[in-house]
Amino acid sequence: MARNVLTIRELGSETSWLLVQQAIGIPDAKLQSDFMSEKVALLAFARHSLPERLCVTAAVRQMGGTTIFEGSPSGAWHQEVSDFQKHLMPIFGYYLDCLYTYALPVTTWKVSEGDSHFPIINAGSPDAHPAHALADIACMLRISRDLQGVTAAWVGCANGTLHSLIEATAWFPFALRVAVPKQFDIAGLEAKAARLGSPVTFVETPDEAVQGVNFVFAGYRGELDALQQAEWAITPELMARALPEARLLLCASPVRAIPVSPAVLSSKASLLVRQAEFRLRVHKRILHWVFDF
Repeated sequence: MARNVLTIRELGSETSWLLVQQAIGIPDAKLQSDFMSEKVALLAFARHSLPERLCVTAAVRQMGGTTIFEGSPSGAWHQEVSDFQKHLMPIFGYYLDCLYTYALPVTTWKVSEGDSHFPIINAGSPDAHPAHALADIACMLRISRDLQGVTAAWVGCANGTLHSLIEATAWFPFALRVAVPKQFDIAGLEAKAARLGSPVTFVETPDEAVQGVNFVFAGYRGELDALQQAEWAITPELMARALPEARLLLCASPVRAIPVSPAVLSSKASLLVRQAEFRLRVHKRILHWVFDF
């Protein structure tokens, strides 16, 4: 049975901790190897994302593998895969060794029914982004040394990273305080947090979210208009409400995340470059985990 990485919840506590600790332990994020020599990874992207494509491609290629990219948002292939997954997965197995999906809700992927004998890795979906969440937790752990007593704030619209961070609070000892613009329904997020029984609280404003926290996540900007984006932007004044040494993490690329003031983005609080490093580290550890057993 192939190992898959679709959600943090399905990975479980032991594997989630293992991937984070191993990612931190890699001596050089760009270390070259031949671990994936002669292996082919298909990148099936239902929406364009240069950062995700770069990161996944770099991970596979630096480990000696080959990538094939299919990323036509207007193409019918993603509907075909969804409708005929059980029939197509055995055929895919003739041509590839692992499959990355992006922008496809993982709840539509009935892996157990697809008879796939190759790993499927979720590189980001509306309802989960395990690699981002684990990489950001690795960043937090590297800085704080211990997540016990750490509180992170989420400011902005929900995306797969937020879903995975909420799930991660069940395995990692940090608290999460979430502020989402009130026009968006958060009932599903609240229900998920309640089922997990983990320390996730929901507040109404960015000011409430960041008060006294250790880390601030610039959430997804979604469909917010220019005025709403300005109201939810991460400014020096907002960061001043967090703890003095609080750090900023972006949930997505700067053009998709809640606007961040250039003064904040270029300050020592910003972990943007560190996030890119740890996302590469985590993807490499994921590839090791799905193949090395």
